[in-house]
Amino acid sequence: MAGLAAYLPDGTAADHYGGGALLEGFEQRIADLLGKPAAVFGPSGKMLQNAALRVWADRAGQRSVALHPQCHIAADEADAYREVFGLEPVWLGERERLPGTADLEAIISPLGAVTLELPLRNIGCRLHPWGELEAFAALCRARSVPFHADAARLWESQPFYCRSHAEIAGLFDSLYVSFYKGLGGLAGGALAGPEDLVEEVRIWQQRCGGRLRRLFPYIASALQGLDQRLERMPLYHEKAKVIAAALARLPGVVVTPDPPQANAFHVTLETAGGDLMEAALDVAAESGFWFFDEPLESPDEGLGRFEITIRESAMPLSETEITEAVRHLQQALVQRRRPAPGAA
Repeated sequence: MAGLAAYLPDGTAADHYGGGALLEGFEQRIADLLGKPAAVFGPSGKMLQNAALRVWADRAGQRSVALHPQCHIAADEADAYREVFGLEPVWLGERERLPGTADLEAIISPLGAVTLELPLRNIGCRLHPWGELEAFAALCRARSVPFHADAARLWESQPFYCRSHAEIAGLFDSLYVSFYKGLGGLAGGALAGPEDLVEEVRIWQQRCGGRLRRLFPYIASALQGLDQRLERMPLYHEKAKVIAAALARLPGVVVTPDPPQANAFHVTLETAGGDLMEAALDVAAESGFWFFDEPLESPDEGLGRFEITIRESAMPLSETEITEAVRHLQQALVQRRRPAPGAA
């Protein structure tokens, strides 16, 4: 915490309930980085993003929003889009693949907004090809439907596209970015878009309790992440590709996607009847190597799935160290094998 003070401008007063030069300057930096007229920072990106969708929907007079069934908004926020913000989902595409423009064309009902997640984490942190994103944007323009990006991992996605953050953001009418994932901040995110949209989101933020009395610690950690980690995102991506290629050569291991499109990918392996979480804890207790906070849901009996994310703490680890750790995980699963019902 003391080290974060270096990222706060000398002589600048603390922010106060969403105002002040420190917060306003930071928001302008994010707006400029993303090539948008305005941005609003808050401790909860989920709040900001759902608020933006509600504003777009109210303007259109349509509470229906196109969402992929596995996107974060639909799968990981306890239905906040519906229960708190009064939105209704229209499912865009199928659970285990990226949505395409054909999926959007198949939706003939009016929409308040269309949302894509970059990358779609729950199916392996997959990203659309650039031409497909452009086609989505063109189709939304033709239908006069706002196009929003859940771009919490925009920083991690940028190396895949080899375009500036502003060029990627330019395809969308609004987008949300996070500061506590690859950038390593304490918490928080920003919603960027037109000035009038951002001002309405500020009102929703206040309604939801998101305009805290002091936000400067979160701002300081976000500034640190931007200064120290943003330029390292291509290195994280390259490391992820190297590690994924090595793991894909292990017997009984499948990597998705191969190669990774961002700094994260899914690993699927046979569990041998053992509990994946318990086996991971065994490996951690023995070696200190930590794979994941919790395993992912696997649709297939006898298979376990988890995500490997490459950030700063993984950079010193060699390809051999990581592959050996996965071998140890496989061994721990065998040792954790549960006897079949009725076995002696």
